[in-house]
Amino acid sequence: MSNSGTPTRVRGRESRTHGASGDAFVCRSWSNWILLAATFLITTVGLGLVIATLLPNRLVSPWPWVRTDVTLVCACLLLVTTLVLHLTREQRNLNRMNAEIQRVESEANAASRRRMYGLLNVSRIMGVHNKPEAVFDGITASCVEAFQCDRASLMLYDDKTRELVVRSASGHGDVSHVIGATQPIGEGIAGWVAEHKKALILGREREVKENPELKLNSPSVVAAMVVPIILRDELVGVINVSSQSPGDAYRDDDLQALQVFAENAGVCIRHAEQAEWMRQTTEHLRRQAAKVNEPTSA
Repeated sequence: MSNSGTPTRVRGRESRTHGASGDAFVCRSWSNWILLAATFLITTVGLGLVIATLLPNRLVSPWPWVRTDVTLVCACLLLVTTLVLHLTREQRNLNRMNAEIQRVESEANAASRRRMYGLLNVSRIMGVHNKPEAVFDGITASCVEAFQCDRASLMLYDDKTRELVVRSASGHGDVSHVIGATQPIGEGIAGWVAEHKKALILGREREVKENPELKLNSPSVVAAMVVPIILRDELVGVINVSSQSPGDAYRDDDLQALQVFAENAGVCIRHAEQAEWMRQTTEHLRRQAAKVNEPTSA
């Protein structure tokens, strides 16, 4: 189920500055071009005026001060030299920005590949495992590998008690204390997500302003995503992922990817539950048939 190697984290600070760096790169390029064009234009016009002034008076100096022409030439050289140094420095900055953009894009592509592998793993689970618990553990393990998270948990909805029950967890220190924990519908963050069937990103100021009651309670958790598992408008459960690494932050595209993951996980969960029901039913019918076929004692 696991991919080789440790997934590379895409830090929240880097991902947030990705778009800003690209815009700054374009703006700086245009600014340098305008500066270069304006400088050469001014220099060319100035030299033209000087030449036009000197040509009619080749034997008489038109300047009121001595060696004015030398001063003008030195000033022109100084201006051009300053321009070249400035453009060189700016070009180095642009190269660094371009390298940063390429690095962030490379990490973003790596994150997309991890998500794709996670979706493929979820599809693969249906063909490899039949027992529900193995399927649930495979889903949370794929979650940890596909997204930048330290912990992931799967909560399934019990329509009899109207509660969410933790059926699997990955990344927790002691999983036994997590498995079996319940959350009533409408209470807590997971209960709110299940009741409203709306995915949430926690740790961003926007969500805190919109829903002040939905905020991270654990001081060790930096960012989290909570997504409902919906299959044909029916609530199946909730997937929780969280990160404890400073600087991590989830974006809207992370949430959309987790929602797609949750949809595939819902199909996988229902398939596992139906397979388990068929197995139990077959076993029950087999026992009943064995009892019927037992010879009666004389």
